[in-house]
Amino acid sequence: MPYMVALLTSERLRVIVLFDDEKNARSTKTELVKEKLIGDDRVVFVTEAFLAASKPAEADVEDLIDPAVYDALVLQSYQAELAGKNLKLNANVPRIEKRYELAFRDLGLEFYKTRPARLFLNKSATQPASVMTQATLENFGRLFERISQLHAKNASRATDPFR
Repeated sequence: MPYMVALLTSERLRVIVLFDDEKNARSTKTELVKEKLIGDDRVVFVTEAFLAASKPAEADVEDLIDPAVYDALVLQSYQAELAGKNLKLNANVPRIEKRYELAFRDLGLEFYKTRPARLFLNKSATQPASVMTQATLENFGRLFERISQLHAKNASRATDPFR
């Protein structure tokens, strides 16, 4: 991430960075700001898409998707590998992608979040009603609104990432 931000800001592009919200991402944000690669107000965390009452401490982009929809996407995209197996998710793990990663590991399988993500994108284009629940639309809507606010604020400034 730091290399991409440095490359884009060196070209005087107005960059807004979206991070999953977890410890490593927070550290990367701190590093980017400390190294003066980007201003603090040009970073968005996924958790900003949640309402205050339900805002998790950590979240990935996958957490914006309705959990029932994400479950169905995983089961469909891993149908062959999961045949005859009992997938047990730990509800105490806050991030849905991590829940699947651990459950798959328990079964001796590797979980690649790109598989349900690809299926989500395909269904969004061909069968949007099957994956775009009201909750999912609201979550992504709040995220896009936040990004739009930052873009409007930063578009009026000079192209220097700190002005």
